[in-house]
Amino acid sequence: MQTLADLAISGSCVYVVIPVFNRLELTKSCLDCLSEQSYAPLELIVVDGGSTDGTPEYLRQYHPLVTVLQSNKELWWGQAMELGIAHCLARSRSDDMVLMMNNDTLIDHHYVETLVRASREHNAAIGGLIVDSRDTACILDAGEYINWSSYSFSVRTAIESHETYTTKIDVLSGRGTLVPLSMVRTAGNVNGSRFPHYIADYEFFLRLKRRGFRLGVTYEAVVRSHVDVTGLSSRCMENLTFVQAWKALFSRRSMDNLMDHWRFVRDCAPSALQRHVQRQLIRRSLYLVASRTKLRHVVLPLAWFLTGTYYVTGDDCTRCGCSTEGLLRTGLLKRWKRNDWYVLSEEVLDQMGSRPELKRLYRRAWNPATKISRWLKAKAEDRLSGGDRRTVGQR
Repeated sequence: MQTLADLAISGSCVYVVIPVFNRLELTKSCLDCLSEQSYAPLELIVVDGGSTDGTPEYLRQYHPLVTVLQSNKELWWGQAMELGIAHCLARSRSDDMVLMMNNDTLIDHHYVETLVRASREHNAAIGGLIVDSRDTACILDAGEYINWSSYSFSVRTAIESHETYTTKIDVLSGRGTLVPLSMVRTAGNVNGSRFPHYIADYEFFLRLKRRGFRLGVTYEAVVRSHVDVTGLSSRCMENLTFVQAWKALFSRRSMDNLMDHWRFVRDCAPSALQRHVQRQLIRRSLYLVASRTKLRHVVLPLAWFLTGTYYVTGDDCTRCGCSTEGLLRTGLLKRWKRNDWYVLSEEVLDQMGSRPELKRLYRRAWNPATKISRWLKAKAEDRLSGGDRRTVGQR
């Protein structure tokens, strides 16, 4: 029975969208949690991407009130979520909300109610505290931030005892996040065609934030995530076969899918950093193949040629029509130790298109036929001169 406080926040319908593909036992547990929620009205929508384990039959028999959207082919998370939210948008009122769920998560009795309260109090899209279902003291996600310079996703995994809420985040997870549908109508739906699976939630929430909407995480609502059944990641894998490395880079199931990240950078990274981040993606891909497969003996030299430090001399600059002092003043060139040797900075790559002399200098430094001898000569001259100064601005 609802209390007066419960009734005060009721009214808005919360649509719960759950993408599924097989994993029936997980779906059963997730639906059990949702059927016991203290908040009402609640409408459950399961988007089934062609399950073959009896999921559709189970839903028809045991959950006849659940709306099931079916597809003959596997729908990945982004595609399924887009379809489910589109269904909500066509039927909802202006103040209704959508709860984005995964079927490999569990929530407590008051989860939805807590999110609705927080969303109304802070006028924000709200996520919960994500913990490991096997050890609920292990925090997996208390807020996530993107460092574009290093292209890293920093996840907070500890909170203070007095903390109940934070807005110090860049993105939210698709695991148990509540979004007012008015935000979706303004900023657009999940882009499942461009981001079929991983990264779709990040792009969606960055888009909300850039349209001026608030994002927050309440630590009073907890999501228990079955992390042992998540997707493929190469980060903890060693001695990969070539096929495994290929899947890590290009499989739709991979969190490290190169094309997904490439599109994400193009759509979301600050324009001044896009080329820098794209170069980092290429380096990481080469490093994966170079360091974790039997091709390391072939790829490591290639990676060094493509991404290693680019050494040039003052004479190289003159021959290419560049002013050494001018490049030093603008930071395109860094002094290297004692000698007449310099190191090209990454900013050269960003300016080559409009400055032919920089393109000539870069090609001279990059030339594989001379790069090894150039590097050996620089090291030898440094040893002869004492080599007691550190490299300045080495890439």
